[in-house]
Amino acid sequence: MRDGAVKQARAEALFAAIHARDGGRCVYCGVAVVRRGPGLHRTPNLATLDHVIPRSQGGPTRAENLVLACAACNNARGVEDAESFRARRGETHPPTSS
Repeated sequence: MRDGAVKQARAEALFAAIHARDGGRCVYCGVAVVRRGPGLHRTPNLATLDHVIPRSQGGPTRAENLVLACAACNNARGVEDAESFRARRGETHPPTSS
């Protein structure tokens, strides 16, 4: 397997694990998220992985720092503290611990 294929396989495995852990729902608003596919590039409930501690603040890309979020919540949160964002949004589906 080439390096790019290995990275892609690891990214897919990480995404699948977090999707399963968080029940296929955005941890911020509770909406069921959909995986990227044909015609789903800009839908608000597109599944994304959100860094609890943003990468710009040194947050790692590891399962314990990632949660499943819809694109709308991920974009709205930006670099706001995850707990503050949850409180402001109203936590409807808390993340499960791993």
